[in-house]
Amino acid sequence: MKRTGYIAMQRLKSLKGQHVDLQTEDSDKTIRINSRTYTVAASIIGMQCKPRAGVLMTNNIYGAEFEPGMNDTFGGVSVIGVASRPTLKGATGNLSGEIIAYEASLGSSATGARTVTKPLCGLRAYNNFRGTATDGIYIIHADTHGDIVPWSGFAKLPNDGQIAFESGGTGWIKFRIGAKHGQVAVTSMS
Repeated sequence: MKRTGYIAMQRLKSLKGQHVDLQTEDSDKTIRINSRTYTVAASIIGMQCKPRAGVLMTNNIYGAEFEPGMNDTFGGVSVIGVASRPTLKGATGNLSGEIIAYEASLGSSATGARTVTKPLCGLRAYNNFRGTATDGIYIIHADTHGDIVPWSGFAKLPNDGQIAFESGGTGWIKFRIGAKHGQVAVTSMS
């Protein structure tokens, strides 16, 4: 096998009927995509994946699928499906916007009049674990802050009357359990 330092290309396409299989030769090496410093003041997208169906689909469409795991008989420390770590390096250079680790934007075209029969959701959690979970199983596990700036709260909700609303120092969060809709009251801590 001839080894090269790099390959310059505009498009990589599989052979007909075949997958593109990218693998590192050494088990302790990664496949890196745009792991570099950009020096142009433009929008930066490190990686983009936009699969679209151009035919009537009877299957699901996955933008990405990650399924790390441990094979039978092998133990380890942790298995993390996706780690998102937006980081500000150094001490200078402010942001006028936000830092968002995960953004779920459920959308359709402005002219869209489609019907989705089941719920749209930004997070859906399944529990398919079998075994012993010594410290429990949770949909959300928030650790204490990791540096000197503590969390401001568990969630920031809009006072829109749909998810939550506030009046006279008491707020309500709307929820649904099965077919039943309800709300829970939240009073100010300050």
